[in-house]
Amino acid sequence: MATAESRLKPAKAARIGQAIASLDIGSSKVTCLIGRYDPSSKAGFTFLGGGRQQSRGFNGGSIKDMDALERSVRLAVEDAERQAGERIEHVVLGITGPRVGCEFVASLVDVGGRDVTAKDLKKLHAAALSKVNPKQREILSAHPVVYQLDDQEGIKDPVGMIGEKLSVLLSVISAPKSLVRNLVECVGRAHLHVDRIVPSAVASGAGTLIDDEIENGALCIDMGSGVTAACAFINGSPAWLGLVPAGGANVTGDIAQGIGTTFAAAERMKTIHGNAAADGPGMAERVEVARLGDDGRLNGYRMERGEIAKIIAPRVEEIFEYTSQLLSSSELKKIMPRRTVLTGGGSLLPGVRDVATRVLQQPVRLGKPVEADILGESHANPVFSTAAGLLSYEFRGFKDVARAGSTSDSGGTPGKGGLLKKVFRWLSENF
Repeated sequence: MATAESRLKPAKAARIGQAIASLDIGSSKVTCLIGRYDPSSKAGFTFLGGGRQQSRGFNGGSIKDMDALERSVRLAVEDAERQAGERIEHVVLGITGPRVGCEFVASLVDVGGRDVTAKDLKKLHAAALSKVNPKQREILSAHPVVYQLDDQEGIKDPVGMIGEKLSVLLSVISAPKSLVRNLVECVGRAHLHVDRIVPSAVASGAGTLIDDEIENGALCIDMGSGVTAACAFINGSPAWLGLVPAGGANVTGDIAQGIGTTFAAAERMKTIHGNAAADGPGMAERVEVARLGDDGRLNGYRMERGEIAKIIAPRVEEIFEYTSQLLSSSELKKIMPRRTVLTGGGSLLPGVRDVATRVLQQPVRLGKPVEADILGESHANPVFSTAAGLLSYEFRGFKDVARAGSTSDSGGTPGKGGLLKKVFRWLSENF
């Protein structure tokens, strides 16, 4: 009987045993995970080690200090290499920020009454991608949401089917070329080659959602420090992405301003005593906090936990209200999944799930990397969800056609607006 390894394509079979690494650059942290390619593992890799460092020089989705960010990347990678006992030269890079955006493009080609081939799909995808303005934006990923062949709709893979007209709706995620180039340059200074760039929001879903959620639909919300990213998985593909330019750092800033303390002291206060629900149990308990005195020094001060929660709760609620507005304004709003998974460092704050459930009005669960048993206790928490998803992204089998290229022959593609409206109308009526 053929083994899993023997059924692999030669290129993938040759990679068995090779080191693979992921690098997630965020506003508050830089994380790196190292594994070894292993198709016999349920995750697609065996875990070797990981590293985490405070992120410096990257904020608001852009680089503020190249040298500082380079040092953060180097330290995180060195930590991971030390733990893994493995030197890496290549990484899969996650990219986030409010300037990462999602748009839909549609295309149609004439098949001519024969069976659809892989070449037809490549032409179809290229025709769709040619509609994305390449001057200032770099395409990070492009996922087919749905195919249509003549009057046969809702097709996931049309190869081998017979028809006349084949169309597709692509969800395309892109970022400013300047951001992409500067991040690649920064990582390159740390003597690392970027093999692939994946939107962090998509990677978070890949690392957190179970197979059933990806196949039947779920929304993954990654609560980062500077950005809260939402990614909807529909029909087995990342179908939509939305970003709220606020996260855990905004909550910390509110505490620092509201109490009159330093950002570092506020972060500690949030971690130890914080709660997103102001009416939760134990709110009357008095706790020790640090407050700036008239001399500019931190002094001990006692206050009720409920007072801290009253500062936190409005900001957390606001973040989910903005997320809800993004969902409501999306072209896919009528078919948005009705279950949500929260992940990222911000999801660790007590009471967050209750607020999300109330504001989004749907079931919410807290998510950590699905391969938690492989990653081990120290890395199996929501802080590493994106890095874990980057590591297993290719193995999860998402159909990403971002490298399809462009073509001057669009196969008689009709106007973008008309075809898009037709596809969106079909989706809303049939899902």
